[in-house]
Amino acid sequence: MAAAFDQAAQTGERLAPVRRTYLYIVAFVSLAATLAGIGSLVDTLARLWLGTAGETFGAFGYGRSVASSAGLLLVATPIFLVHWGLAQSRLTEASERASLLRKFFLYGASALSLTWLVVVAYALIQGIAALAFGQPLAQSLLWPAQWLSWIIMVAVNGALVAYWYAVLQSDGDFGNETRSGQIVRQIFMLFVGLAGLVLMLWGASGAAAIFLRLLVDATDPTWSGRWWQDRLADALTQLLLGGWLAYSNRAQWREIVAAHAQEGQTALRRLYLYAAVVIGAVATLTPAALLLRELLLMIFGDSTGALATLLDKLVTPLSFVPVGLTIWFWHWRILRQEANTYGESHEGATVRRLYYYLMAATGLALLWVGSVELLHALLDTLLTANSTIEAGAASVWHGPLANGLSLLAVGAPIWALHWRTTQRIAGETDTAGSAERAALPRKIYLYGVALVGALIILFQLAQVIYRLLLVLMGDASAPLVSTETAHQLADCLVAGIIWAVHLLALRGDTQREKSMPKAVETVQAAPAPDPTLQAADVTTAEEQRRLEEHRDALQAELAAVNRQLDALNAVR
Repeated sequence: MAAAFDQAAQTGERLAPVRRTYLYIVAFVSLAATLAGIGSLVDTLARLWLGTAGETFGAFGYGRSVASSAGLLLVATPIFLVHWGLAQSRLTEASERASLLRKFFLYGASALSLTWLVVVAYALIQGIAALAFGQPLAQSLLWPAQWLSWIIMVAVNGALVAYWYAVLQSDGDFGNETRSGQIVRQIFMLFVGLAGLVLMLWGASGAAAIFLRLLVDATDPTWSGRWWQDRLADALTQLLLGGWLAYSNRAQWREIVAAHAQEGQTALRRLYLYAAVVIGAVATLTPAALLLRELLLMIFGDSTGALATLLDKLVTPLSFVPVGLTIWFWHWRILRQEANTYGESHEGATVRRLYYYLMAATGLALLWVGSVELLHALLDTLLTANSTIEAGAASVWHGPLANGLSLLAVGAPIWALHWRTTQRIAGETDTAGSAERAALPRKIYLYGVALVGALIILFQLAQVIYRLLLVLMGDASAPLVSTETAHQLADCLVAGIIWAVHLLALRGDTQREKSMPKAVETVQAAPAPDPTLQAADVTTAEEQRRLEEHRDALQAELAAVNRQLDALNAVR
């Protein structure tokens, strides 16, 4: 009898993934259908109840809409409740709580409810903010029916978000899941945190841009109007919702890191922090380059229009710089603190390398293009200085010069900072240096840059030699001394310098790797350890192995007893 129970329990364990796949897929699909039904039904009933006077149940397709929504709700809701109840009835099994499919469902359901909550709350808060800023309520075609629908859906999805979080907490492994469950949670938290960060960035910069535009408009005596109401309502809504998502996600993640130190060095945690740093850097450096370009054009005398027009062009870049700078340095500080406190795992080192080489490649691309633009502008000035040109044509080189200087000012520091950091690590003769030199991101970066530089030199220099050969053969229609030839030589010069720098780095890596075996031989030639200490280590290892085998046997016996009890309860 006991053998039969054991066999049945083992069969049930083998079929558990199939059962979970069925239950959680059906539960998720029926949950989504239930929310869609609730949303459509609530919206239709609110419009019918509080809509325009004269609208009846049979008008505007209300009857069909109610029937469709109610039918979907009456079918999907029982299906969800039955399958979710069956999944919850298995929580007595430890493997059920930690299963990957359960984590997928719970975080998928959390993402679904949270997305719906944010979308509906956005519309509701935006409407309230616009009303607070002076928009007449009578002008809103969404009042009061749509507002009532939004309030109900905010309550429904807010309750669901809280419920799924409570279920995750009650499973008992929140923050300390198995490897696969931890990855699912971290992916969810990564996307929630970055979504909140981007929303907050857009909201804060949008609000700053509105205030700057109001200051600019105040200088115009003919200015009038209240264009800023809807825009400021949108910006504050983005700021509020983004701030809530980013803050709650950050607070939750900090609690997990404080309780479980290994969380602080995981790859996805580091990926989130590096991604936040990149978002802040992009939001700072891109508008900074645009600002510098406009200022250079103004210095060169190429600014067109009145002062108000110029200030209006600078409003958007100015609004992004302080917000992006705050996000950049805030997350960089957190990243450094966690790296110093919790160390770096192998996966975390890979994420770090991806960040550094990606940023180095980005900075190098900006530096490369900026150098080429700058050289082209200088060559155009020199080659056309003595030629007869039309009035106003002398300012043709102002645009490329401003572009080149602004790209250089942004790209050179980015590349130099990240390149020097990676080179310092790769220059070490220890294990960390060897791992850095052998890392795939470094190889892709170095060989990729060398390949691009070689191809540019090949094609551009071939064109120059082609013109030279034509001139030597007496072809008068092939001008050798021209701006096009000068541009191609400039391209070759820049590409050659960058190509040489990275080839030298590759050569240095190879030479350092060749010197590594000497260190290995030195280690191998070291004195042999004390045999007494070796024997003690072996004894300790054998004792640990016996204890682990005894523990595993006890766990197996306990699992067998639990299976028998479950089988007896099922028979009763």
